[in-house]
Amino acid sequence: MVFLQDVLVTLTVVATGLSAGVLAGFGYSVIPGLTRAGADVAVPAMQRMTAAILNPLFAVIFGGGVVFGAFGTWAVWDEGLRWWVLAATLLTLLGVGITMTVNVPANNRLDAAADARGEEAARVWAEFTSVWVPWNILRSVLTTAAVVVLVVGLLVGR
Repeated sequence: MVFLQDVLVTLTVVATGLSAGVLAGFGYSVIPGLTRAGADVAVPAMQRMTAAILNPLFAVIFGGGVVFGAFGTWAVWDEGLRWWVLAATLLTLLGVGITMTVNVPANNRLDAAADARGEEAARVWAEFTSVWVPWNILRSVLTTAAVVVLVVGLLVGR
């Protein structure tokens, strides 16, 4: 059982860390870089990135923190580590919830703008970033906090 516990907790740490990195990377480089390029570039580029990120590998990375975390919590339930894994899983789940209820709908509205150019693209981009960016910051903080909780739990929880 120890091997299974170790595998599940490791997969939770890795998936959560990768997810936090993707979310934070969009926040501190991708969105600011697209904004600097201008709305005529930003809108179609973000539309293409949104389409590209919908793939099986990203699904495993993004959902893995929750799925592996749930199984990891079960696997370590009789140990002190359980509360750490459970807390991290709940933090990650909150981030996924924000994604599904705020960021994905914002992506869909941006995608619906299709071939927006000029002032229309600027309006669409401003509306998109005014919703997407603050919520991305929150989900980045939540998933990063989940990684910290997992690492601290591994250091003190066993």
